[in-house]
Amino acid sequence: MFLTSFMKSVYRLQHTSRQAVPFTFRLAIRQQVPCHKYCSEENPPNTQSKSNHHVTLTEDVIKTLTGGDPDMVKRLKLAEFEYEVSKQEGARTPSELTLQHWKELLTLSSTSKRKKYLLFLFKIEMTKLNRKNKKDEQKVKREAEKEAEKEADKLKDKNDEHIEYGLGKNTICLKIYETKMDHFHNTKMLKASIFDLPVVYDLSYDQHMTPQEQKNAAKQLVLSLVANREHDHPFPFQFCNVNFNGPVMKHLLKLVPSLYNPDFPVNISPKSYLDIFPRDKLIYLTPHCQNEMTHFDPDSVYIVGCLVDKGESKAHSLAKAKRDNIQMAKLPLDRYLSFGGGSGKSLTLNAMINILLELKTHGDWTKALQFVPRRKIREFQQFPEVSRMKYPKKNMESRKRVIGDLDELLFSDVPRRTDVPGSKSDRRKTSLFDE
Repeated sequence: MFLTSFMKSVYRLQHTSRQAVPFTFRLAIRQQVPCHKYCSEENPPNTQSKSNHHVTLTEDVIKTLTGGDPDMVKRLKLAEFEYEVSKQEGARTPSELTLQHWKELLTLSSTSKRKKYLLFLFKIEMTKLNRKNKKDEQKVKREAEKEAEKEADKLKDKNDEHIEYGLGKNTICLKIYETKMDHFHNTKMLKASIFDLPVVYDLSYDQHMTPQEQKNAAKQLVLSLVANREHDHPFPFQFCNVNFNGPVMKHLLKLVPSLYNPDFPVNISPKSYLDIFPRDKLIYLTPHCQNEMTHFDPDSVYIVGCLVDKGESKAHSLAKAKRDNIQMAKLPLDRYLSFGGGSGKSLTLNAMINILLELKTHGDWTKALQFVPRRKIREFQQFPEVSRMKYPKKNMESRKRVIGDLDELLFSDVPRRTDVPGSKSDRRKTSLFDE
């Protein structure tokens, strides 16, 4: 139930319109009210080139995609040939491709990878089509129910003035629309931007991540936005060192189309945090430093590096904080948790913001560290008897019991020797039959 409501919140955040905040706050937001006196007042770009429309590979499009490189043109022609052949054979391929899809196909080096990507696009297309068909069916069903209700109302006694409650009829309570919930959550973030210091996300690690890690970083940022936005006491968000043409921001813009709207409650700036906040108020959260964080300081600005490293975890954030000569801190994970073997101590971006929100609200490390993924924690040490019950020890007594049961089943009428000597040599001479 919680996961369903959480994913609905992500969906609402992705489709937040320009009317997602109350009218009383709109003028202030259009003037880019900073989240604090130290925040940046610089406006993000208002437009972003989109390539979500379906295209055909004309000469101009090929030149735009390849830049005139003959090797890239050859790879693009090969990808187009494989796509057309798959469609003719009736394979599971999308009906049309966008400019972004062709760009992605150009980056794939093998035929199997391209086939898997086309299958992935086909599944997305079928999911959207099924969703549309279900909506159409529900619309027809609702219209039929309305017609049936109208016919039933005509047959009722006109003198009966009893109030009927239910959907589409008179109700005591007003319906709460999703736009009202958006107004409520955005208003909380606006209040926080006036009174609280922000949490800074450092988006300067694009070159240190693989393409898949860059996509995961964008998804984790969306989950962080949702978790923070729905909290009772949210943080103002400040994105620093932003490359608007970088891969992370492109993926994030796909997930949150209203990201660059003037009334979106997040401050985005290409400037460094050193140009926005005083150096003595900054604390960089990195798992590679020695200084442990003991409590949450409301007068400090905490920086979280937007870095996803699924492979070997390198100390990029530690090096960045040392170059900028600012304070560093790490979460006291070893003091409160026992990590499993081979499990890294780098947490996701949404886990970090949940921990900071809990510390800001209650200041309890035990509650805050419950957001650490359970897969990283060694919990089986608390229940050692489970492993012994699951894998019983094969001792001598159990083997003797099994041999005795087999003897009773197979040789119940055959005389046997019951006294088995204890020495190995005597045991070797012993048989099931009497000598």
